[in-house]
Amino acid sequence: MALHLKSTILLALLAATVSADFSASFRNFINATYGEARLTALARTDLGADGSYGGGNHDGLSQTNKRPIILVHGITNTAGTFTPQRNYFKSNGWTDETVYATTYGAGPAVNVINVKMECGFVQQIRNMIEAVYQFTGQKVDVIGYSLGSPIARKAIMGGICVDNVNVDLGGPLTNKVETYVSVAGANRGSGTCILPLFNACNLNNGLYCSSSFLQNINPSAPGSQHYEGNYVFSIYGPSDDKVKWSNNCGTRNSQILGADDERDNIPGNHDTILTSTVAMQKTLLDTHAF
Repeated sequence: MALHLKSTILLALLAATVSADFSASFRNFINATYGEARLTALARTDLGADGSYGGGNHDGLSQTNKRPIILVHGITNTAGTFTPQRNYFKSNGWTDETVYATTYGAGPAVNVINVKMECGFVQQIRNMIEAVYQFTGQKVDVIGYSLGSPIARKAIMGGICVDNVNVDLGGPLTNKVETYVSVAGANRGSGTCILPLFNACNLNNGLYCSSSFLQNINPSAPGSQHYEGNYVFSIYGPSDDKVKWSNNCGTRNSQILGADDERDNIPGNHDTILTSTVAMQKTLLDTHAF
């Protein structure tokens, strides 16, 4: 409990505004490697300071001195929402060269009930993983927060988009991800989706527990699980007031089948779990164990 409290206090102290958007070197790398359209999509300068960050002074010509982290935000959030987590990592061994994020979707401009797990969101995170992997010259660590977890997991899994069968994302990115950590992730649904109504809870790419999207990323066969990375972990708790503990399908919403380990007893509500466990997240990246 003391560790969670200390982490929350540290995040509050680190929440000061910092420079955002990708560094010049990372922007140049994306533009030269993937083109201007990809750069525009990933940088999200339309959102101002909250759209993206990462790159630092790294030139993309060598391996970074530490494995990079990609932070994947939750529903109606932006990359900037997780600036406190970013700053925590930067105060504990990482730098602007090794902490990255982009924004999928419209952020707070859209009502939460209208957010679906769209193919475009998945492509955005997949493209980010590919870009950071190539730019830093090594495997990445991915932390998926809330809705960001199922989005990131599908991005890593690849295959056909659930809501657009004309889009093939490509093969799995498993060998490009060292550690995957889900924090209060809506991995198997959201308890707020009592009925498959509204866009957010639809049966195709919504958070209702039996949606096609969630069935796709949660295969029952053990041989098809653990595709998220070399090490896979989940952090969640029984008092989560947004994703919630369980769903109408009788499963735990934040559980990842086939994960290496999980912590399911984190106290506090949804937002508290996101902020209070940052030291635990760091430990998982450093040691691959709780």
